[in-house]
Amino acid sequence: MATGTAGPWGPGEWPEEPLPRGDRLPVLIPAGVWLIFLTIPVVALVAGPAPMGATILGLAGTVAFVVVYLGHFVRPWLVRGVPLWVNTLAVTVLLLISVAATAPGAGLTAFNFLPFTLAIWIFPHHLRVGLPVSVGLAALWVAIALLIAPAGERFWMIVPVVLALFIMLALRLAMEREERSRILGEELALSQQREQVGRDVHDVLGHSLTVITLKTQLARKLVEDDPQRARAQLDEVLDVSRQALAEVRSAVGGQHVPDLDAQLASSRSALEAAGITADLPTTASASVPAAGRQLFAWCLREAVTNVIRHADATRCAVTVTRDRLTVADDGVGRTAAEAVVGRVPTSGSGLRGLRDRVAREGGTLTVEDARPGEERPGTRLEVRL
Repeated sequence: MATGTAGPWGPGEWPEEPLPRGDRLPVLIPAGVWLIFLTIPVVALVAGPAPMGATILGLAGTVAFVVVYLGHFVRPWLVRGVPLWVNTLAVTVLLLISVAATAPGAGLTAFNFLPFTLAIWIFPHHLRVGLPVSVGLAALWVAIALLIAPAGERFWMIVPVVLALFIMLALRLAMEREERSRILGEELALSQQREQVGRDVHDVLGHSLTVITLKTQLARKLVEDDPQRARAQLDEVLDVSRQALAEVRSAVGGQHVPDLDAQLASSRSALEAAGITADLPTTASASVPAAGRQLFAWCLREAVTNVIRHADATRCAVTVTRDRLTVADDGVGRTAAEAVVGRVPTSGSGLRGLRDRVAREGGTLTVEDARPGEERPGTRLEVRL
């Protein structure tokens, strides 16, 4: 009676093309299992007192009903280019003709066919079409039962129709909710993916562009006094830009995994180009678990970028242990940095992205004054796993 599944399409949106062979069985089995209820009129046809001609006509009508009903799930559009409801109306007429053929031999048990006419309206269509039509059809079948059935048999003719209507509507609403949940889940996953790519691109470009800017400024100062050194700085700018391009492509493709040791070397170069004394280890990957290396690399990149941009520092110290990364500077501190950049650092997109990364890994991130109470308190960023 009901398909019981959204099939290869969403609820209420049948395709115009016939159902592919590989998708037919998962749809036809749930739709066909309800045909077991047609055993009642079939038994009435075979074992009843009807003439042979009426019995043969009834069995032929039953076969035609099953073929048309199941065929509608495989090929829902009899005529393409016309609305789906017109096609379904034509199928409904064919089903009623088949039911009429069974009536002389099956008698009132032919009413067992009628709930299936509700199914082809409830499941293929949007509820704004399927709901009123199916309710109207159910009301029509009930009215006919009240008119033609003896008083003692009306109950057993009306209850199956009404019960089938409620069951199918409940299934249809459940399918609708499941489909909406699936769509919302896909949209959420896509949004999270876009946010992740945005954070990766921000972290990659923020650091790389800062280094490029610093080295370009340094090369500009040296171009007259020390052309050889200026050329070396420009070569480094070219290397950094190529590396940034490759990292952005990897980030967009979801394959970028920063290396902690490489980031330590890059941070040292960036700090020295900015005129900041760099106190950081040469290597640290051996002492950090694999799960923490990528996180520490991202955090180190963002923290050093912020020191260069906003801290006005002369020294930056980095320490890395098995479960902790610390970046501390002797700059103006967070309050002065707010006045300089016009925003609260802890709510900026860079640190906000770091907080999200650290939270996903089950760690904690803190940003505080390195030397509270001093004129230049500096800033201390710490990540703990």
